[in-house]
Amino acid sequence: MNLGSIIDGLMRSQGSHNGRRPQQGGLGGMLGGSGGLGSQIPGGMGGLAAGSLLSLILGSRGGRSAGGSLMKAGGLAVLASVAFKAYQDWQANQAPATGRPGSVPAQPPAGSGFHLEEEKDKNGHEMGLALVQAMISAAKSDGHLDGEESTRIQEQIQQLGLGNAEKGFLLDMMGKPADAAAIARLPKTKEQAAELYVASRVAIGDADTPEEKAYLDRLVALMDLPADLVTHLDAQIGAVRQTVAAGTGV
Repeated sequence: MNLGSIIDGLMRSQGSHNGRRPQQGGLGGMLGGSGGLGSQIPGGMGGLAAGSLLSLILGSRGGRSAGGSLMKAGGLAVLASVAFKAYQDWQANQAPATGRPGSVPAQPPAGSGFHLEEEKDKNGHEMGLALVQAMISAAKSDGHLDGEESTRIQEQIQQLGLGNAEKGFLLDMMGKPADAAAIARLPKTKEQAAELYVASRVAIGDADTPEEKAYLDRLVALMDLPADLVTHLDAQIGAVRQTVAAGTGV
């Protein structure tokens, strides 16, 4: 299964087969300084293109819009980078990150447990696929993707020109309800669990409904993530989202 094609399809504008794949290298030099994120993203392109499939899945509320812009800036690799930096701070007993997103690495190093190209989930699939599963499941947790909206998204998937495996994966995910337990069964390690939490939290945004909060609480409990690690992950997500929002006008 081609993960790049799946991400390309999620970012592509509806009805267009000419979408460009987002960068997969993470934040790296895009954050901080005169070469910071704001200067790297052309005007109007910081958020997801209007009508992209991912924008339909995530919805339009402010917190989710910022999450979409984060994905536009760094693709799936940024999720791993955010989780890696928060995990490092947690292990070192440092205070949760506030205003320090510039220290997020371009890509977690090999052997760190956060390097997407070498990590497999418990089912033996690419970790990137698990992150996509986590985002879609979390986005469904507040019920904004009702039957009619899910059907519309499934129709868009059919038009993306994906291969059968990639199309089948997305259609299968859109046909399933939000299921924290299913996502919690995917990670093999605490590092992978941290990545899946980041993906879920980015997809949900501000978690300002009881359903979203309950979903995240259940995911944390089932993956047995320590409360202080979750605090670090939330802080790092918030810091990076603020930088993205400041640079893109989200």
